[in-house]
Amino acid sequence: MVRGIAWRALALGGLVAGAGFQALAQDTPSPAQGALSASGSPANGVIAFPTSFFLEYGPTSANDVVGRIPGFTYKAGDDVRGFGGAAGNVLIDGERPSSKAVTLDDALKRIPVAQIERVELIRGGAPGIDMQGQPVVANIIRRRGVNYSLAFEHMAKVYSDHPMGAAPRLEGSRQIGALKLQGAVSARLEKQQGDSGKGDFVRRNGAGQTIAAGPFHANVEQRTYVASGTAEYGALRLNLGAQRDEVPRTEVAQLVSSLGVRTTEQTVNDLNTDKAEIGGDYRLALGRGMTARFIGLYTAKDSDLTSVSSGRGALSVSTKTTNGHEAILRGTLRGLWRGVTLEAGGEAALNTLDVASSLRTGGVAVALPSANVRVEEQRAEMFVNASARLSPRLSVNAGARFETSTIAQSGDVSQEKTLTFAKPRLIVNYELSPSSQARLRFERTVGQLNFEDFAASGDLSAGTQNVGNANLQPQQAWETEITWEQRFWDRGAIVLSALHADVSQVADVIPIVTRTGVFDAPGNLGDGTRDEVGVSLNLPFDKVRLKGLSLRTTWAWRRTRVTDPTTGRRRAFSTLNPWDGTFSLTQDLPRLKSLVTLSTMPLGYKARLYRSAEIRVDSATPYVNVSWQYRPRPDLTLLLQYENFLARDRRRERTLYAGPRSGGIVAATEQRSAAMSPFIMMRARKTF
Repeated sequence: MVRGIAWRALALGGLVAGAGFQALAQDTPSPAQGALSASGSPANGVIAFPTSFFLEYGPTSANDVVGRIPGFTYKAGDDVRGFGGAAGNVLIDGERPSSKAVTLDDALKRIPVAQIERVELIRGGAPGIDMQGQPVVANIIRRRGVNYSLAFEHMAKVYSDHPMGAAPRLEGSRQIGALKLQGAVSARLEKQQGDSGKGDFVRRNGAGQTIAAGPFHANVEQRTYVASGTAEYGALRLNLGAQRDEVPRTEVAQLVSSLGVRTTEQTVNDLNTDKAEIGGDYRLALGRGMTARFIGLYTAKDSDLTSVSSGRGALSVSTKTTNGHEAILRGTLRGLWRGVTLEAGGEAALNTLDVASSLRTGGVAVALPSANVRVEEQRAEMFVNASARLSPRLSVNAGARFETSTIAQSGDVSQEKTLTFAKPRLIVNYELSPSSQARLRFERTVGQLNFEDFAASGDLSAGTQNVGNANLQPQQAWETEITWEQRFWDRGAIVLSALHADVSQVADVIPIVTRTGVFDAPGNLGDGTRDEVGVSLNLPFDKVRLKGLSLRTTWAWRRTRVTDPTTGRRRAFSTLNPWDGTFSLTQDLPRLKSLVTLSTMPLGYKARLYRSAEIRVDSATPYVNVSWQYRPRPDLTLLLQYENFLARDRRRERTLYAGPRSGGIVAATEQRSAAMSPFIMMRARKTF
C-alpha cells in the first residue's frame, strides 16, 4: 500500500511538472489540430480530422478509419455482463451503439467512408459527450442527407494444405422519410491461423531422456455466420442480431517411443455457439440542455462442447453445455450546468447460466465437483459523473459507480452471496501546449466473475481438468496511470504511458482438495501488483523526403507479482503476456492508386500458466503480412495480401511434476510446435 501511495504521489507530481515541458514541446499544430473541433476551438481537447485526412490509406469503412487516428489505440470493448462495463472507446454521432450482440467492430464496418463527415478525437471530455470512462474516445460523425448505401465484399483465402476459405459480406442502409434502416449479413469460413499448423512433439522423462517423439499436426476451422440490423425512427432505435460459431478442432501427434513402439495421440473438439439479441434505446430531450436515454437489451447464448481424446491412456470423452440469458434495463440522465456536463443513472440486470459438464474415461464416469450448476445473478448499478473544463488547458472528469449483485448457485452446489463495490474514478487532462497533453487516471476497477468458472471444465488436448469453484471473488485493483502525448510533423504522434495497480483477489488457478483428490480450479490468490509501460508511435516520413511512407507501432511491457499458493514464492500472474507489440509500415502510391503495407502482430507472445502440478508456457513468433491495396475507382477496392509469410510458429511447453510443484520433482516434460504455412488472401469490395 505504501508503494501504491508513493506511485500516485509521483504520478501527480509528474503531471504538475509536465507543465514545464511546454517550453520544449512543439507548438505548431497540425492541420488536423487546427481544424475546428466540436466546440469550435482546437485548444479544448477535441481534435477534428476531416475524412480527407484518412483517404491516402484507402479506407473503406469507419473500422479502417479508427485504426489510422494518430495517437489513438482502438478498443472494441469487453464481452462481459451488463452494458456499462462492456463499453469500447469509439462513439457514433456522440453515442455508444445500443447493442452487445452487434460488436463495435461490426457497427463500424457498416459505416462506409462516404458517409463519414469527420472524426473527432476527444481528450478529457466535451459538452454532452459520454466518455465511457475512457480518457480518450473517438467520435465518428456521419454525414446528413445520405439516404442510401449498399456494399458487397468478398474475401478468399488460398491455402496450400486446406480447402479455400471464403468470407462474403453484404451491408446496406436506406432512409425512407424519418425511418432509417441498416443491416448486414456475413459468413466466414476459414482455417484458424492462430493455432493451426504442423510441427513436432517431444516427451521426456524427469531425467531429460526422450521417451516419445514424432510429428504433430493441428487443424482448427472457424465457421461464423452473422446477421444484424437496426431501425431508427426519430428518437427510437431498435436492433436485432444473431450469430453462430462452429469451431471444429483436431490435434494429432504420431509418436514413436524410445522402444520403437508407435502410437497416435489424438484430440477432437467440436464447439458450437449460438447468440441472439434484441434491444433498443430511446432518447428524450427534456429541455434546458438535458436529455434522457433508456436502453433495453435481451441476449441469449448457448454453447455445446464435445472433446474426445485417445491414444494416451484410456479413451476420454468430455462434454460441456451452457445455456445463458441476460436482460438489461439502463437509464441515463445527462445535462449541462454552468459548463459542467453532469450524468447520472442506473442499470439493472438479470443473468442466468446453466452449465452441465461430464467426463468419462475408459467408459467410466469420473465424478467432478460442481459438474452441474445453475447460476443466477441480480445486479444493480448506480452511477454519477461530472466533467468540466476548468480552464482552456485543464479538464477534469470525476465519477463513481456503485454496484451490488446477488449471485445464487444451485445444482451440485447450493450457495448465495451478495457483493457490493464502490468504483470511484478521476481523470485529469492538462494541455501542455496545443500539440502536447498530459493525462492522469486514478480508478478502482472490479472485474467480473465468469459464471462458467463455477462449474467444471476440461481441456483434453492438454490433459487437464478444472473443477468449479463456488467461492470465487472478483479481482479488484486500485489503478494509477499517467500518460504523455506529443503530436508532431502534421500526422505524427507519440504516446507514453505508465500504470501501477495494487490488486486484490488476484484471479488465477488454485488447488482444491476433495475426497477424490486434488483438482485445479479458477480461484483467488490474494494481493498482488501490476506495473505496465506502453508506447504508441505514429511516424510519418514526409518531412525527411519519403513521401507517403508512415510507421505505426505500439509496445507494452508488463510486470506482475503475486504469491504462488503451491510454493509460497512470488511469481507473475498466470497467462499474462509480459510484453507485446504491433508494427505497420505503409507506403502510399497515389499515382498508382495503391497502398502497400507491411504489418505484424503480435511481435511478442509468451505466457505462463501455473497449475498445482504443472507449469505451461505458450509462446509464438510474429505473424507477418505484406499487402497491396488497389483502388481503380472510388466504388471498387481490391486487396491482395500474402499472410504469415514467416510461417508463425506457436509452441507449448509443459513441465509436469510428481506431486505438487513445491516438491520440485519433475516427472516429465512435453514440447510441441505448430507452424502454419503462408497463404494468400484476396478481397474485393464494391459499393453501389
